[in-house]
Amino acid sequence: MGWIRLVIVDLDMTLVDTARRCYDVLVKLSNANGVSFSDFMIMYYDRRGIRSGLASIIGAEAFDYWFWRRCWLRYLNDGEYGELLPGALEALRHLKGEGRLIVIATGREVEGDLLAPELNKYGILNLVDGYMALGDLGPNYGKGDLLKRILNIYNNGSVEGAVYVTDHPRDIDICRSMGLLSIGVLNKWIKELNADKVIDDLRKLPSAIKELESSLT
Repeated sequence: MGWIRLVIVDLDMTLVDTARRCYDVLVKLSNANGVSFSDFMIMYYDRRGIRSGLASIIGAEAFDYWFWRRCWLRYLNDGEYGELLPGALEALRHLKGEGRLIVIATGREVEGDLLAPELNKYGILNLVDGYMALGDLGPNYGKGDLLKRILNIYNNGSVEGAVYVTDHPRDIDICRSMGLLSIGVLNKWIKELNADKVIDDLRKLPSAIKELESSLT
């Protein structure tokens, strides 16, 4: 049986429901007033990415790294965060107790250091060994680059013994292209994911990791 030493976890809509707050900030900072929250969530989970859907409504800003950075800075500076998803604390505590490394990887266009107050408010700051955001890499980088950076820092650059936990189908596609194991987390907005393991409750995460381990040679 293999051992999964490094558990990389997505933040938004995987550990924390931040969708409504993100939507509110987007509306404030753009001309997206005509986009309903339901439409926003459909775009969010589109395999092409939310930017493609929003481009027809808010124009070129949808593809602008600096626009999204302004959105995330506004979100963070307002101090009104999302809500921790059920089972998140229990799952992280369990994994930590098993001696695994836990690192948060988020596609937010801000520096990872800025996440600390939010993670602290959720009560998970002391349960993770690190956290990085796309903003740590800067413009012209993607989620795959971020995952590779984390693997370099925490796992000697190897995908062996690592897994990424995420709610988004595009993340899972990236994992497959890298040979990185993935666990998909379903929610009310996404009902199907093509991950190596799929769960509908974060409390099932520790057992899903053990099941993956049992399949490794």
